Amino acid sequence: MEMASSIAKSIDVEAYERFLENPERNTDYWKIRKSLNEAKHHIAALYVYTLSFEDPTSRPKVMIAGFPLDDGDYYDIGMDCLVPLDQIKEAYAGHPYFTGKINDPHYGEYISAGAPIVNKTGETIGFLSIDIETTMLDRIDHTVVKNSTLSFILSGLLIIVLVSSFMLIQKWYNHELKKQVDDTEETYHSEIHSLIQFVRSLRHDFANHIQVLNGLLKLGKQQEAIDYSNSMREEAQLLYKIPIQSNNPALSVLFQTKSLSAQSHNINIRFHNSNASFELIQPTDLVKILSNLIDNAIDATKQISKENRSIEVYCEKRNDEYIFRVINSGSEISKEELTKIFIPGYSTKSGENTQVRGQGLYIVKQIIEKYNGRIIVESLNGKTSFEVRVRV
Repeated sequence: MEMASSIAKSIDVEAYERFLENPERNTDYWKIRKSLNEAKHHIAALYVYTLSFEDPTSRPKVMIAGFPLDDGDYYDIGMDCLVPLDQIKEAYAGHPYFTGKINDPHYGEYISAGAPIVNKTGETIGFLSIDIETTMLDRIDHTVVKNSTLSFILSGLLIIVLVSSFMLIQKWYNHELKKQVDDTEETYHSEIHSLIQFVRSLRHDFANHIQVLNGLLKLGKQQEAIDYSNSMREEAQLLYKIPIQSNNPALSVLFQTKSLSAQSHNINIRFHNSNASFELIQPTDLVKILSNLIDNAIDATKQISKENRSIEVYCEKRNDEYIFRVINSGSEISKEELTKIFIPGYSTKSGENTQVRGQGLYIVKQIIEKYNGRIIVESLNGKTSFEVRVRV
C-alpha cells in the first residue's frame, strides 16, 4: 500500500486525466505505461497498473498496465480485474486497499494492494494497483523465520527460566510459610503449656490449703485458721498484678504467662513497657527472644533465697532502636562462661543435662542476627543483664 501510494503520487496526473477522457493508446497512454513499467522493475512487482471503478458492485477495469513498450499487448484497455468485492467497496470510497491471496488461472497466485490517484482538485480519478507474487511472500516468510530462530529460542528459554523461577519461589514461599506457622504453633504451645502447668500448680496448692484449713477447724484452732486464710488471700491478690497493657498483643500474652511462672517461684517480676508496638519484628520472633531470656532469668533467680528474687523486664523504643532488657538477681556468670553461653548445647546449670532448655540463647542470637541487631550481656554485683538492640 505504501509503494502503491508513492507511485500514484509520482505519475503525471494531468496526462492520466487526458487519457481517461479518450482511453486509447495515445501519447499519454504510452507515457504513463512507460513510467509504470519502470516502477514495476524498481519494486520487483509482478504487475503495476491503474484501475477505474464505475460503482461498488461491478468489477474494476484495468486501464494502463506497466509493460515494456516493445512487448505485445497482453490486455485490452478496460478489461476486468479480479479484485474482491470487499476491496472494491474500499477503493470506491476512496480508501487504500489490500487483498488476500488471489488465485488467477492465467496469472497464478498473487496478492494486490492499491492507493487512490488524486488530481489537483482532490478528486479520486482512479487507483494505482500493485500485484506481488506469493512466492516472494514465501521467501520473506522464510527469511523472517530464519532470522528470528535465535530470538525464538532465547524467548523460549527465557519463558522456561521465568516459569522455573516462579515455581521455585512459590515452593520456597510455601516452605517458609509452613515454617513460620510451625514456629508460631510451637511458640504459643510452649506458652500455653506453661500456663496450664501453673494452673495445675494452683489447683494442687488450693487442695493443700483446703486440707490445712479443714484440719485447723477440726482441731478448734479458729484463730490459726483465720491467719492462714489471710495469708492465702494476700498470695491470691498477687495474681491480679499481671501486666496486660501493651500495644503488642503477643507481649500481653507473654507478660501474663511469665508473671504467673515467676510468681509460682516467689519471684518479684516487674515489666516496664513503652507504648511502642514493635511491629517491625515478627510477633513469633519477639516472643522467642523475650520468652527465652525471661525463662533463663527465672531459672537463675529461683536458685537464691526468696527475699532476694527479682526480675526487671524493659521493652522500649528509643530514637531509631528497639531495646529489650531483662535483668535478674542471682549468681554472676563468669567471664569464661560469657564467651560460651551462645554456643548451642552449652549450659551454665550445674548437675543438669548439658543442653540448654530449647537451646534458648542460641535461638535468641540467631533471631537477633536476622534483624541485624546485637545483644549485650553484663553480670556484676549479683545482677545479670541481657540487653537486645535492633535498629529500625
